[in-house]
Parts: sequence; C-alpha cells; structure tokens
Amino acid sequence: MVRRVRLVIASLACCLVVASAQAQQQPAQPKQQQLQSIETAPAPPAQVEPPAAAEPPPSYRPGFIDALGRFLGGSKEAIDSQVRGTQETLGTIGSQARDAAGNVIAIPSARVITGRQLCPAASNGAPDCQQGADALCRAKGFQGGRNLDVTSAQRCPARVYLEARPPKEGECRTETYVTRAVCQ
Repeated sequence: MVRRVRLVIASLACCLVVASAQAQQQPAQPKQQQLQSIETAPAPPAQVEPPAAAEPPPSYRPGFIDALGRFLGGSKEAIDSQVRGTQETLGTIGSQARDAAGNVIAIPSARVITGRQLCPAASNGAPDCQQGADALCRAKGFQGGRNLDVTSAQRCPARVYLEARPPKEGECRTETYVTRAVCQ
C-alpha cells in the first residue's frame, strides 16, 4: 500500500515537472520575421525611460515552478518573522518569570495564610482589605501582610430568611473578607 502511494506521488510530480516545462517553452519565431517587425515598427517617441531593474526579459514566461518558488519563498519569510516574534515573546516572559522568582526569594520569611477576616469600611465607605490582611496575619503570629484573595457576601437579618421574602432596599449589607494573605 505504501509503495503504491509513493508510486502515485512520484508520477504526479513527474507530470507537474513536464507540464511546467511545456508551459515555459515559447514557440520560436524565425529571426527574419523578428528583424522585419523591428524594421517596420514606427520610431519610438523621444522620451527615454530608464529600464526597471526587476523587469524580466521579454521572452520570460513564468510557469508552475516559478510560481511554486515564489510561494515557498514568501512562506519561508512569513514563518521566519513569526518564529522571531515568538522568540521575542518567550524571552520577555522568561525575564518576567525570573524577576518574579527573584522577588519571592527576596522574602524568605513570607508565608501564604488562609483564613477569613472582615475588611473594615474605609472613610469613603469602600472595604479596606489591607487592614483585613494585616489583622489576619497578626492573628497567625506575623507582623503584617498583603491580601491575595477577597470574597464578598451579602448579609441579611435572619427574619428575611424566616419570612421567605426578598429583602427590602437597605435591609442587607455587603461584607468583604480576606480569605488568603501573604504574611511576613
């Protein structure tokens, strides 16, 4: 089966090469006809334009092989630019990870503590979770810390639940808790 597939692929490749070679061949004009057409052609205008550097010769007719070469060349350039972009991104991520690891190593006495400490309200009414994190760390024997996880919950009076009714506006309050903190 594999041998048959290889044979089919090889025959297709040969057909493509032969077809592209035939497409690139140009029917030859006799030299005399070319000279006569040049002699009878009207004189070109006096304007002289510089020839383009990338202009192919007039007898050039691109075929399958040329088109395939341009396609593969363009694909190679696109893949190379994508690989360079990926390498730059990975280098950036690697340096950021190295910096983060250095910061964690710099605080050897730091520990992650779990618990549940209420965040007191600040002067503007928002929860102040820095105070909550400090209180959680002090309760575990540390001097202070920073919060990692915060949870919010709505706290309603028991009568709302006993009466099985929706709470009135302003009857319930939202409380915020620090559940994990990095303590030092």
